[in-house]
Amino acid sequence: MSKTDYDIVYPDPTPAGVTLTRNACAAMRDGINMAVDIYRPEQGEGPCPAILAYSPFQKERFFESPKPAFYCAHGYILVQAAERGSGFNQGRFSFHGSVAAQDGYDLIEWIAAQPWCNGNVAMMGASGYGVMQWLTAPLNPPHLKTLVVLGTTDNYRGLCYPGGVLRKGFVLNLVSGLTQAAIWPGPIPGKELPMNVLAEILSHTEDGPFWWEHGGAWTRIDHIEAPVLNIMNTPNRLHTISHLRSYADIKSPKKLIITPWTNENYQPWIFETTAFNEHILRWLDHWLKGIDTGIMEEPEVAIYDNGTGKWRYENEYPLKRTQWKKYYLHSGTGDGDACRFISPTPPAPDERPDTYDNVSLNMALMASYGIASAAPTQPHCATYLSPPLDEDIRVWGPVSFTLYASTTEEVTSDLSFFVKMGEMVPDGVPLNPITGKSEIKPEASDPWTPQEVQLWSWGSLKAKFRELDESKSRPGMPWHTFQNPRELKPGTIYELQIELQPVFKTFKKGRRIWLKIASDDALYSTQDSSSRYVETPLSPENSKVSIYHDARNPSHLFLPIILDTPETRPVKPPLCDAVPDAPRFTTR
Repeated sequence: MSKTDYDIVYPDPTPAGVTLTRNACAAMRDGINMAVDIYRPEQGEGPCPAILAYSPFQKERFFESPKPAFYCAHGYILVQAAERGSGFNQGRFSFHGSVAAQDGYDLIEWIAAQPWCNGNVAMMGASGYGVMQWLTAPLNPPHLKTLVVLGTTDNYRGLCYPGGVLRKGFVLNLVSGLTQAAIWPGPIPGKELPMNVLAEILSHTEDGPFWWEHGGAWTRIDHIEAPVLNIMNTPNRLHTISHLRSYADIKSPKKLIITPWTNENYQPWIFETTAFNEHILRWLDHWLKGIDTGIMEEPEVAIYDNGTGKWRYENEYPLKRTQWKKYYLHSGTGDGDACRFISPTPPAPDERPDTYDNVSLNMALMASYGIASAAPTQPHCATYLSPPLDEDIRVWGPVSFTLYASTTEEVTSDLSFFVKMGEMVPDGVPLNPITGKSEIKPEASDPWTPQEVQLWSWGSLKAKFRELDESKSRPGMPWHTFQNPRELKPGTIYELQIELQPVFKTFKKGRRIWLKIASDDALYSTQDSSSRYVETPLSPENSKVSIYHDARNPSHLFLPIILDTPETRPVKPPLCDAVPDAPRFTTR
């Protein structure tokens, strides 16, 4: 394996006080050589514990992984590694597969055997770094002492087909990036061309063995023996639903931290914020250095409330004292969106349905052909608004929506539903409770999303995948099999359970709950390789979708309401100081 043929420029300089060894050779059990980067403290005596950041991305970058400037200064060695077949690694890149998990095991054991390591190894990182932890940890490498993880446990539901709907733009960007990273920096002796990841994703439109092997760690989470520090920033369009669903399945010692929304869809805040990394350090020092930091005496769960800007401890997740509350859809007495509302009052027997047009090819498909379509003059959606809240309501936990709907469409292989929920302020734009700055919407919006609304939850479901596995479903968390697709018959009312993003926010008195239902979304393609339509960007197909909310068909939002109780103990520094705009590192 060549280490010197390519003059690679790293994106950041090596921090002061840190020594970098580039492309150290780690041999896997099948003879494949992996190139790893090792960051060690210049000062200090004896071997140190090590932290492995292992991902499908280039190991030369730091984005969603621990920073050497912080952890080397506290007596840790950082090892950056990429999947086999990527970068300077031999072998064939295979997208989060079982071989990648086996390599993770071998990397941990190789690190533990090095003279600079004391035999104690952690894994740490978010997104792709988190997925690799979930794949590796169930194999229980003997020297793996803990995980610090944020990441989906389900690549089908989390990354590629949320609700069974292809997240086409993201998939194309992800796969092209991973493929380019695998081929980069050029030919390496022993490296093969990567797996055709895009063809595999597009050909597996249903959940099944391919997805269970390639990023389906939810099937094996309960095998993990190492302690797990779970971190989740909410909202998060890729990771939140599956990670928090899997939290209950972890049997080893564990903790959960729900971090603030910081106007960033990805995770640099977690690994750049000083206070938060000081808290993570307490966990690592306990499990890798045997130091009594007091962290295991603290309650299991710490939640940041995006409405109040305050941290609070809880004893479990989901919270046992959750009071589930239904907010029903209503049409009112007039015409148009202004008369639609949502409230805890059950619907009357004779409420009439609301109807919107469904254009079968969505904006994402149009854009993929480079076609600029005119802005619609009428919304292809139905929106609902609650009366002003008469008191604060704390919404913490899983959220779902029960929809009763029908369509006039004859062919429903692609019919999908997208639900978004937010808080509407009386005027102006939503502001962060800590910084006073405008909140940035965490998910795509459209002209029918008022500027006064901040989105806090959303979900999608392809109607033909409405089948549930009741044995796996929990309150607010319907579990769809994403198998056995059954198309809808026109003119027939169907019940559909749609899982939405968990919410951790107090909705303030005087504000309103806003809800939108649509059948297209800018981030998704309702057409995929299983479609019965021929793909064309100029399809005139159009149909009507009806949303029902009468006594027999009570469409409703299902919210986890948390009543106030006295705190068992306050959240103290450094964690309570980890808030939006808290001080960050300036170097890696």
